Amino acid sequence: MITVAITDDHVMVVEGLKTMLNHVDGIKIINAYHTVNDTIKGLLEITPQVLLLDINLPDGNGILLCKQLKETYKDLKIIALSNYEDISFIKQIIKNGANGYLLKNTNKNELIEAIKAVSINQLFLPEKLQRVLLNDSLGKPTNSSFFIPTLTRREKEVLILIVKENTTEEIAEQLFITSKTVEAHRSNLIQKLGVKNVAGLVRVAIEKGLI
Repeated sequence: MITVAITDDHVMVVEGLKTMLNHVDGIKIINAYHTVNDTIKGLLEITPQVLLLDINLPDGNGILLCKQLKETYKDLKIIALSNYEDISFIKQIIKNGANGYLLKNTNKNELIEAIKAVSINQLFLPEKLQRVLLNDSLGKPTNSSFFIPTLTRREKEVLILIVKENTTEEIAEQLFITSKTVEAHRSNLIQKLGVKNVAGLVRVAIEKGLI
């Protein structure tokens, strides 16, 4: 019996996955979580063999959480869930230890296939995403419009410290610059990454593999 847990902040997604997996021989859902914090606490109590992990969560990022969980639970198999088929997402989450990557519009057969594959230490990617990775490795253009902006060295330093949840004052102190300069860099980063606030900045920075 393959035990499975789900982490996704959208109730409809969780219920949809449960519906697809209910009554499937050899697979049993043991838990569902909606946040990073819930997931960390829940896995301390009982650890599934496979975790279906949403990339975007309200209190953190699934890409970073994946790395953290794989360091703690060596045998845990993680399948990333995302609405995006972008090459940068796939590479980043696999680099952080994910055993598979599924789009949220996956069908029942593909979901079951993925869970069974990762449970026996196989990497699972849908055929469409395999082609995207192959084209990327061959240097062929893809349909992706995922633009990665060029950042200055200082902007990267500020970005890393922002992601680590440092305050403006703490960043200024560590980089030996003024708070006003930090705010200017933050403003430039928000503009370059096309987001509205720091939360969006952190999310997009991780998604684009800028840190």
